[in-house]
Amino acid sequence: MTGADTAPELSRLHSFMPILAREAHKLAYGNNFTADDLVQEGVLAAISALESYDPKRGNIDGYVRVCARNRMISYLRRNGHERPMDDEALGECMRRLDGGKISAAHEEMTEKRDELRALMTRLSAFEESVLCAYIKGGGISGAVKILKCGRKKVDNALQRIRGKARSCNEETD
Repeated sequence: MTGADTAPELSRLHSFMPILAREAHKLAYGNNFTADDLVQEGVLAAISALESYDPKRGNIDGYVRVCARNRMISYLRRNGHERPMDDEALGECMRRLDGGKISAAHEEMTEKRDELRALMTRLSAFEESVLCAYIKGGGISGAVKILKCGRKKVDNALQRIRGKARSCNEETD
């Protein structure tokens, strides 16, 4: 970027700040320190995107936003940040473990959430990572891709998790 090009690019970068901040806060799940880091990553990505943008390829706004979001996600992965398990994720996890038989009643969901928390304390580190990958990936194939390990290894871990889930359920009955 030459000196003459710098001023328009900086003013253009300034126009992306609200988008970068909004995206960073979504990805940081309420952690303001992480959000600040993500905004910085987004700014660096936006600068790079503005320099490499080819007008023939489409809209600059979308290009910058995608580049910034991708860099933010890479930062999170590189630094081991995980999405906190919220009530929705816990409910989805229980539906998958329980074969979709969970009632929508709030009391039962609370009970199942407690069972899941009890189950999580019994899982090995690998089983926990398999369960999270299974949920994030939408099934065994997705978990295999996320974990980059064999299908049989993931399937065996899921069998152990199901067994532990059954024993947790039997103890509470």
